[in-house]
Amino acid sequence: MTKLYQQLRDDHKNLVKVLDVLEREIALYDVREETGSEKPDVLLILDIMDYIQHYPERFHHPLEEAAFDYLNEHNLGNAEEIAAIRAEHKDIEAGSSKIRTLIDSINLGEAVSLDSLHSALTQFHIDQLEHLRKEERTVFKDIHALDDSASEDILGRIEHRQDPLFAEAATQQFEALLKYLEHR
Repeated sequence: MTKLYQQLRDDHKNLVKVLDVLEREIALYDVREETGSEKPDVLLILDIMDYIQHYPERFHHPLEEAAFDYLNEHNLGNAEEIAAIRAEHKDIEAGSSKIRTLIDSINLGEAVSLDSLHSALTQFHIDQLEHLRKEERTVFKDIHALDDSASEDILGRIEHRQDPLFAEAATQQFEALLKYLEHR
């Protein structure tokens, strides 16, 4: 298994962990009025959205894009599948921006329907998981087939950084989310 493929798989596994926390917070919206139970942690949701916006958009997706470029340049992948994944990246980034805007509005004291936020979070969660599965079913098989030389070529095309949440020296930027993941 190449370093490139391992990095992409690790990123997906880590993103699923974060999406699981998001799913838990979404579920709290569903039961809050019926049971009087714990309310969703807006700060935790903000950490999740910060992570989902910053790491994948700045580092994971560019790494995938570099791999897609390589596959296309060497006629090694399905160009239609790659184009569809690229379009989904744009849709996901727009969806995360929409949610971030809703949450920022709530934090500024603006009136935002909890149903609107719940609906947006739920759809975002579903879209993210479907996207990850689609990548793994389609283009990841082509990336997995690459050799070490191709992997190093692709990794050399982008600036590579440690995951700010799952690296050994995780930053304090995602403190609430990191604490939650450690205590699960």
